[in-house]
Amino acid sequence: MKKISLPILATLSLLLLTVSCQRNSSDLLVAKQEKPVAITEQAVVLANKAVPQETCNPDAYMVTLESETQVNGNWEWVWSVQNPNPGNGSNGTAQDISNWGMTLGFCVSWESVVGAGYSADGSIWTNFTPSYEVNPSQGCLTEPVVKFDYGTTGGAKSYFKLVVNQDYNPTFTLGYYKSGRSTTCCTFNFTGMGCGSVEELVE
Repeated sequence: MKKISLPILATLSLLLLTVSCQRNSSDLLVAKQEKPVAITEQAVVLANKAVPQETCNPDAYMVTLESETQVNGNWEWVWSVQNPNPGNGSNGTAQDISNWGMTLGFCVSWESVVGAGYSADGSIWTNFTPSYEVNPSQGCLTEPVVKFDYGTTGGAKSYFKLVVNQDYNPTFTLGYYKSGRSTTCCTFNFTGMGCGSVEELVE
């Protein structure tokens, strides 16, 4: 039998040892990747913890058509919004509105809208140029709206104005309000601007 010299034997041993270490290292890597992530009892409890359900109350706020007045050839429509039960959103209370918006009747031409404003007292107004488009900051109403980026404070009334150069009639229309997490976002019906008649509202 042919003898293998010591240097060759040492080289072969080193080669076998290297291959073996690489295989063990690969096996460990695969095992580490396949090992399931440990889920602690605390993580399970947190994952299953009940999240308070957001509630939608269409009657949380009082939206009132205060007046429809002809001024300098235009018609000024004024609404008030009031929170009758201000609070943190629990036990029948409602949080302050951050913003709200209204749809318009199908016969209302957007070209007839000439201005808008909001006020804390119904006397001193902050005017702005309104737009009629979907408000992406809320998800409860996906129709175009006139957005009033002003809300309520406590139980005090806030006032909102829309000025048009055509004479329209009060009619039931759809609006939305956006509030805090507890009161959330909701739609509601109110007396708005459209093509109906006062008689239809009473019937």
